[in-house]
Amino acid sequence: MIPLSKQTGPAGHWLAGNLGNFGRDPLGFLGRCAAEYGHVVRLRFFNRSVCLVNDPAVIEHVLATGARKFRKTLGYRTPFMRRLFGNGLLTSEGEHWTKQRRLAQPAFHRDRINTYARQVVEFADEMVSGWRSGKSMELHAEVLKLTTLVVVKSLFNSEVPREIDNLSESSAVVMKRFSSLMSPSRMWMNLLPSRSSREFGQVMKRLDDFILRLVRERRASGEDKGDLLSMLLLARDEDGSGMSDQELRDELVTLMVAGLDTTALALSWAIHLLARHPEVQKKLETELREVLGTRCPTVDELKRLPFAEAVIKESLRLYPPAWIVGREALEDFEAGGVLIPKGTSVIMSQWLVHRDARWFPDADAFRPERWLDGSTAGIPKFAYFPFGGGPRICIGGAFAMMEATLALAVIKQRFAFEDIPEKVVRLWPAITLQPATGIWVRLRSVENAPIEGSSTDCRAIA
Repeated sequence: MIPLSKQTGPAGHWLAGNLGNFGRDPLGFLGRCAAEYGHVVRLRFFNRSVCLVNDPAVIEHVLATGARKFRKTLGYRTPFMRRLFGNGLLTSEGEHWTKQRRLAQPAFHRDRINTYARQVVEFADEMVSGWRSGKSMELHAEVLKLTTLVVVKSLFNSEVPREIDNLSESSAVVMKRFSSLMSPSRMWMNLLPSRSSREFGQVMKRLDDFILRLVRERRASGEDKGDLLSMLLLARDEDGSGMSDQELRDELVTLMVAGLDTTALALSWAIHLLARHPEVQKKLETELREVLGTRCPTVDELKRLPFAEAVIKESLRLYPPAWIVGREALEDFEAGGVLIPKGTSVIMSQWLVHRDARWFPDADAFRPERWLDGSTAGIPKFAYFPFGGGPRICIGGAFAMMEATLALAVIKQRFAFEDIPEKVVRLWPAITLQPATGIWVRLRSVENAPIEGSSTDCRAIA
């Protein structure tokens, strides 16, 4: 067995190691590493030993079968992540994580999730009722408004208040702050007060004030509004204890940030791909017309829309919102014939593995049919892991799939999308895989679509 120190990998800066190259172009750098050095690549970020793993069997061990032998990497324990997510499900460890996961899980049972489907349909229908054929628009900003409405309504059964109605702008501030931490030079500069740090602090204060006010009001009233906040307030551990205000804040921020950002990205990237593949759009329109006619979809009809779901799954394969995941080894382990020592940070990239031609023939092509024709049936379990995997799999994964598929169905019943070639989409791998300059499309009305500007059908049937 080869020690990791003897394993091949790219040469790095004498001090920062490979962090500079990674920070400048994360997707390109990791892709070059995998192509040149194989499935286990030795890296170094300053004095930390890092290992890039591209083998689904090893990824399954790290995230699932051997999960107890790993913890979140240092990146999840930075002041930035702690300020954003506190000690919520994304960042916590050990017994605290186990307790919080156990308390939060009932809020995400399928029956509970399905109760929010009507809200998704109504909000999506209201959004497209203001669109007009022939208009060019930045799609991702629109979709972020939609997912913000859904997440605030499902978490708090509340309208989006004025103090946080610029959540999409706040999200951009958070992403910018995170990205600055991936550059060695800017990392040191971030130790000093700056405009970026002030903006981030202001965003977090607004978010904290909003959530803690709702928690305290709801706790005082004892009212069950049928939302996720009520579920979390009512949840009790085996010893009868519930969550404190701070614990509720941490979980709600985690769910809010994940819910509005990752679902918006899944839907936005799907529409971007559809705009560039008119033949796939036509196939989706045919399915929607044959199954729904001019009716809006219900959650019970999702199983009759397999191609719509396949479009979302294929989008998550090519543009996974969570594009990288990391763990730190708590003991030595073996990966592909290489001995990985305790303390090593193991990074695994959905972006890389999802585009591996071993598992997905014509891997860079947008082919939703691959999820329906049996060609993905025999792939390793962790060749496709858009929501992570193992005990820490994304708690809201089923919610995200339901929301994205229903919203896509509502939108595509009304409109087709044309790509605007001069509006180049540039990737920005921050905490999630963002479109740096947005996603621009041109709208075209779908033939025999519901009447433009009317939302009566969806509100009556959803």
